[in-house]
Amino acid sequence: MSHKCRNGQSVSHNLPADFPDQTNLLDRADFHAFLSGCLRTEQTGSGLLLHRHTAKQIAYYQETNEGWAIRSRCPAGIQLNLCSDTRSLDLRGRILTGPRTYAGFDVEVDGRASTAIRLDTSEEAQNLRLVDCDTRATRQITVTFPQSAIVELDAIDVEKGSRTIPHERSRKRYLALGDSITQGMDARGPAAAYPVQLARDLGLEFLNLGVGGHIFDLDALDDELPYEPDIVTVAYGTNDWSRDTTRAQIASTVRRYLTRLTTTVARSARIYLLTPIWRANGGDIKAGGTLPQFSAAIGEAAAPLATVIDGSTLVPHVPGLFADGIHPNDEGFQHFASNLQPHFSPETV
Repeated sequence: MSHKCRNGQSVSHNLPADFPDQTNLLDRADFHAFLSGCLRTEQTGSGLLLHRHTAKQIAYYQETNEGWAIRSRCPAGIQLNLCSDTRSLDLRGRILTGPRTYAGFDVEVDGRASTAIRLDTSEEAQNLRLVDCDTRATRQITVTFPQSAIVELDAIDVEKGSRTIPHERSRKRYLALGDSITQGMDARGPAAAYPVQLARDLGLEFLNLGVGGHIFDLDALDDELPYEPDIVTVAYGTNDWSRDTTRAQIASTVRRYLTRLTTTVARSARIYLLTPIWRANGGDIKAGGTLPQFSAAIGEAAAPLATVIDGSTLVPHVPGLFADGIHPNDEGFQHFASNLQPHFSPETV
């Protein structure tokens, strides 16, 4: 039997009858179990922050580059995952300006898109209705947090008297490393980002460490990252090219970066390196040549250490699929994810 939700449907699951009755999930001792893609939480004077980076990484970004610091604090790829018979799910808090002045929350109910919230950032507290169903029946709910704004949480409320538990995560783990495109810019919806789509389609738990404006940067790696991936994608290069890095310089950096990964965080993982996707000004000649020439140098350096995927094949070279000639829009990310997925064999996942 199915039970209608506004903007979606749900089906029944079984829940234990004796689970504690608590309205605000943030007050529960097991709140972190509801989160995926989140390494830690931080209680501040103005709300609870969800972090996907370690404290060491955040400190490095703050010391090195203000833009990186802002982007690293956005909860890109963090998801709330619950199994509950609540008829409503509300989020209270502040949606603050990050690299963009807009934000989105995407909600799935029992694997189907249910609610897409799009809003402007503001320092004022907001109350967002994420789930609104007519009937009480157990549903599996996934909420994807914004990739382009900073979120300070006051509460995540379920209906009083509802029974709510975390739903199971995949045993396979995926780590996404990259720049703003990996972070999910410039999709309007956070679930459109290619790591989110790839993880959903392949049934993977994932951690998105994409940071807008970032480059191949060994100093940003935390060798003690508390996350052991089975699969890693590395997608930098377009910002290195813009910075007039030479091909010899990028080749050396790529080799050192991947060698570091294979001996630390990704020692048990299969690594895929994505060369830069198309951009409108990629034919410009910089210190590293054109973007295709620069990308070829990245791929050649990476080949002994990773499976190389030609990024220029992932998004068609059509301006309408990009927000600004660099970052894919929602439709562009659909192409990105669908063209990337075939590179992952059943044995890999």
